[in-house]
Amino acid sequence: MNRLPVALAAGGIVLVGCSTMPDPRAGLPPMMSTSFRCENGSRFWVRFDNRDDSVLMRIDDLELRLEGQRVASGIHYAGVGHDLRGKGDAVVLTRPTGESLRCTAIR
Repeated sequence: MNRLPVALAAGGIVLVGCSTMPDPRAGLPPMMSTSFRCENGSRFWVRFDNRDDSVLMRIDDLELRLEGQRVASGIHYAGVGHDLRGKGDAVVLTRPTGESLRCTAIR
């Protein structure tokens, strides 16, 4: 008879461990845009869509959609052979050719 309260308490502990984590994007604006200048003088524009964890990037007369990737901190988006990673105002853009460019947000 004493097993039932123990089993119920253990079940409650398991359920608490399964609770969902808060969405880290909850406090961010739905969309924001910025332009970046790279070490080689090139520039590109990005619109971050925090609602669906993606970016629209305009570079070299192309418009590309990159999907958000899991990352411990900072940003990481990938798609169409491009990879965009960064933290704060600094990003690294890797092109389909393998070329990596260090870039800074234009403020």
